[in-house]
Amino acid sequence: MIKQKSYSIIIAAGGTGGHIFPALAIALDLKAKGHRILIAGTGNELEKKIFSQYDIEVKYFKARILQRKGLKTFFIWSNYKTIFYTFFSNKKEREFIEGFGAALVVGMGGYPSLSLGNASVQAGALLIVHEQNAKAGVANRLLAFRNCTAIIEGLPGGFAKFITYINGNKVYLGNPIRPEIIKQRKPSREFPDNSKTARILIVGGSQGARSINHVAPKAMDLLSKKIKVEIRHDAGKVDYPLVKKMYQEFNINANVSKFIDDIAEAYGWADLVIARAGALTVSELSAVGLPSILIPYSHATDNHQFYNAKFLEDKKATEIILDKDLEPEKLADISKSFFFRKR
Repeated sequence: MIKQKSYSIIIAAGGTGGHIFPALAIALDLKAKGHRILIAGTGNELEKKIFSQYDIEVKYFKARILQRKGLKTFFIWSNYKTIFYTFFSNKKEREFIEGFGAALVVGMGGYPSLSLGNASVQAGALLIVHEQNAKAGVANRLLAFRNCTAIIEGLPGGFAKFITYINGNKVYLGNPIRPEIIKQRKPSREFPDNSKTARILIVGGSQGARSINHVAPKAMDLLSKKIKVEIRHDAGKVDYPLVKKMYQEFNINANVSKFIDDIAEAYGWADLVIARAGALTVSELSAVGLPSILIPYSHATDNHQFYNAKFLEDKKATEIILDKDLEPEKLADISKSFFFRKR
């Protein structure tokens, strides 16, 4: 039997769960196949919490972030320093890639992706860009113009056609999903009457979601007057006290958390998910086969969460509520419709 050659691979990702978890899924799979894997991140609290749970090499790089303030963006001096450092002063990153002996750098978006992606070209390593969203982020768009070997889309249509024309090597493969989540796929429970308790999972993403946190408890109060419900609500660290208090005031025994460590188990428990429309959430819901109500974050770059949600809406797998239209009565009514649809 011919032994498969192993490689040293750097996966650059960081910032939010939308970058972290796909990177982790790829890292664990490649490591299991005998490759030496390192994840490069920014070292924020969420990254350290998640990566510490796995036997994976991690290296943190200082995040240099562009401040986006409309036209004022062009008059912020620190932005020009960030651009210069990222594109022309990345000796530290280049030397790190060479020292690690990386044959491949995989950019998953965010600052580490841009910084190490640029340095990888100078270090002689191959560069692959993976975009999770239906609209590519700034870092991945910039890297796509440079000498990246290939572009991978997590949701179809992530890159504009002219970028595809320039690079020429693009493929839609989807977003990497951890095996423990895929194992949760199951047929939806039927609700012919009001005898069963509907299990609703409310998730705001790794950073929480202020509008969902403020509206969902009242919506669940209205819904509980019509059907039996059991609630799990991932409120995020900031809104956790407020959300917990709101449920207590409505006399609803909801399981409120700051962060769900085992999202696979939560998916396995739920009948319906109410969430933002991050790329990984959309892909996980698709893989598990869970119906959902998605409320795209309206300030996401290029409105990419709306286009993420459209991927499921076009398949009749979700209902979309825009942030500006989010009201307790509307959320309660749409939630109820999932359990008692007209036949």
